[in-house]
Amino acid sequence: MKSLVKIIALATCLVFVFGVSQAFSAGAKKAAAHKAAYDVYQKKCLSCHDSVADPEKYGKTRDGWHLIINVMHKYGTDLTDAEADMIIDLLYDLRKGMEREAG
Repeated sequence: MKSLVKIIALATCLVFVFGVSQAFSAGAKKAAAHKAAYDVYQKKCLSCHDSVADPEKYGKTRDGWHLIINVMHKYGTDLTDAEADMIIDLLYDLRKGMEREAG
């Protein structure tokens, strides 16, 4: 019976450690994606825009950011679809929780 309790305790610990490592891995991947997106943002957007931070404006939904990024094409932004998606994700994630509606 004691060995069964030890096996259960070990299995519980392994599940916990695996869950923590998966969460850390997901966080590291998200941070790397944000870094890559910010690099694109610096290269393609900061020549006209000072910053992604504007505390006076409410956040936007993901769809709202999508519309804004697409409007920027009219101003000569040469973003690929992949780069646009990266920037949309970055801007939405940075301002998440401030949006007017879920998006």
